[in-house]
Amino acid sequence: MFKIGIIGSDNSHADAFSKLVNFKDPKTGEYRYPDCRIVGIFGLDDERTKEVAENGDLEFIAESPDEMMGKVDAVMVVFRHGDLHAKYALPFIEAGIPTWIDKPFAANTEDARLIIDTAKEKGTLIDGGSTVKHVYDVQMIKHAFENGSRIGKIKTAVLNFPGDVDSEYAGIHFYGPHLTDMTLGSFGYNPKSVVARYTGDCVTAILKYDDFHVTMNFIKDHNQYFAVLYGENGTIIREVDISMSYMHGMDKFVEMLRTGKMPLSFEQMYAPVEVLSAIEEAFKTGREVEIKGL
Repeated sequence: MFKIGIIGSDNSHADAFSKLVNFKDPKTGEYRYPDCRIVGIFGLDDERTKEVAENGDLEFIAESPDEMMGKVDAVMVVFRHGDLHAKYALPFIEAGIPTWIDKPFAANTEDARLIIDTAKEKGTLIDGGSTVKHVYDVQMIKHAFENGSRIGKIKTAVLNFPGDVDSEYAGIHFYGPHLTDMTLGSFGYNPKSVVARYTGDCVTAILKYDDFHVTMNFIKDHNQYFAVLYGENGTIIREVDISMSYMHGMDKFVEMLRTGKMPLSFEQMYAPVEVLSAIEEAFKTGREVEIKGL
């Protein structure tokens, strides 16, 4: 049995993952992950932490993150503010405990590099970022891009997702990782540069690859998600359903625990942080920003 601890209670994701793992599927009457249980939680808000523990049927509330050591086989760091992720994830990574880090994986490239460098040094399994990249519709977009589909080679594409430059949780780094992960998961983790503008409640970024561009629209409070792919022989318009994203993300994390293999490379986990930071720099400065990679 893999015993999992949650670090951070302020995010609704703490509830979602606890219920997904600890409760039987109402349709099948079976546990989706019979070899896993989320057993404990640490949070900064006592009342909220108690609420998550009760709603998710957790066994204990830790007074400090250190209390998790020796009680869990893995942790999930799910604070809303990405600036907290490195601080709370690193002790577990240093201890060799498999660690899942919610979106944003980090709110700046320095923290992302520190997390990755530590995981490399300690040989620790890590995973995380937005779970949206794993949903069926994004996988279909990826398939159409990689295999040509009926529309042939992709010339350009347009995607949208919410984004809020003024969010108290590190601005665009709060919701922005969903669109960034969705885009890179579909079209590759090797873009070359980006230009971006902020107008009204929308950041529009043009992500430049070697031989095509992808336009990314971060639209505040806009809750319908679409991808439009323009190819040599036609166009694909696809709505993106994210309703099962928690499940798909947990599937990948549990698979990592079972197999000892990370779903993403270190380069793939770093890229969304660098790209979103580059987008932020681009719309603030008005300049094209190069993307160098890990």
